Amino acid sequence: MNREEIYDWVERARDKCVSDSLEAEDFDELLKLAGNSNGIARQRLLYLHSSSPSIRSGLIGHALHEPVKGSTTQIDPLVPELPYHCVHDAILDGWRVIHFPQQLAPFEDREIDIIGYEFILEKIEVCDV
Repeated sequence: MNREEIYDWVERARDKCVSDSLEAEDFDELLKLAGNSNGIARQRLLYLHSSSPSIRSGLIGHALHEPVKGSTTQIDPLVPELPYHCVHDAILDGWRVIHFPQQLAPFEDREIDIIGYEFILEKIEVCDV
């Protein structure tokens, strides 16, 4: 979605309202600009596992859960290409952190059965259905 194009559309629509020339096709154009003509907004989930609880710490694993029926996701810490270098990079790309790793409880390394410190992020995007 290009915000600048949408803002431009709104300005043109305001002018058309004043001149009483706004038409149904104008709204079709807006839907096309918003990318919402044939899809609905759905939540994507990204699990990022870092080497420390810092959002700038390097990643050691990830799992992307897509809002697609029948999709499966496996966490593979050995995959050489991670989507980002750190959680902060994902935030800059529009992902929102919805869960931070627990840091209050004491633990011993042998008790940990997860890969690093788990951050869960979400992004709401339009998906074709």
